[in-house]
Amino acid sequence: PPPVVRVRAGVPGAHPDDWWGLRALSDDRPLVDEGDPVRVTPSAMESALRCSLRWLLERHGGSGPASTAQGVGNLVHAAAMLAEDASADRGALLDYVAARFDAIELAARWMAGPERERAEAMVDKLLRWLATNPRRLLAIEHEFAVRLDDPHRPVDLTGRVDRLEVDEDGRLVVIDLKTGKSTAVTGTELTEHPQLGAYQAAVEAGAFAEFGDESGGAALVQLGTSAKDAREQNQPAVGEGPAAGWATALVRRTADTMAAATFAAVANSKCRVCPVRTSCPVSGQGRQVVEPPTVRSTREGEE
Repeated sequence: PPPVVRVRAGVPGAHPDDWWGLRALSDDRPLVDEGDPVRVTPSAMESALRCSLRWLLERHGGSGPASTAQGVGNLVHAAAMLAEDASADRGALLDYVAARFDAIELAARWMAGPERERAEAMVDKLLRWLATNPRRLLAIEHEFAVRLDDPHRPVDLTGRVDRLEVDEDGRLVVIDLKTGKSTAVTGTELTEHPQLGAYQAAVEAGAFAEFGDESGGAALVQLGTSAKDAREQNQPAVGEGPAAGWATALVRRTADTMAAATFAAVANSKCRVCPVRTSCPVSGQGRQVVEPPTVRSTREGEE
């Protein structure tokens, strides 16, 4: 039977009219009004396209604190700024890591040794990769901002590239250093990798005009996996082949997703580590605020 609501008792908030979970939407407008620019960053594209609800919640405070792996990765990225090519002083890079390692938040003290060894191994992988890299460096940690004009929905594509290089044909190649243990992608995923595609779209839109505007592709350099050496995963130039222009189209589709009035929860391979699972209607851990606690308990028992 439905619960008895003691309206006449004068209990504040008891009347269903006061239950905010049953109220109509206070505002059904899109997140970004038509005609206003949408800010898109290459690093956020994959998340927004995979599950727009998670992207929305994380963007507005739903992300958790930085993990140990992220701290180690940030430190390696900082050290990589000192390594323009293979002539970089290995000892100086390792000293840089050692001097700043204690600032990383560790879940347990015993992790210090293994994580520091992992950081040093990534530095060595980087140096060995640099020794065989055929391209010439143009810039490290280079920030960019470029406008993709559109009367309906202009896009401000902004970000920072780990390395901007030039190939033998004078084309620009963006390199993204990956320090995660499981950040390698399959060949199929690589071809349309959103982050790399966005970097290439930025090149073609003139984000690095002082160096050129012809893209020669983009690449992930995997430093954090268990492999002995770094693995370079290359995405072909977006201006080649019958699908030329797909990257810019993907950036615009991402902008439409980010500017929408509704955001979809989509079950995917990253749900297990999602920091906003308890606010997700498809995770099995989230629920409506007006749902009886007994229903919640039953679901947990079934799991």
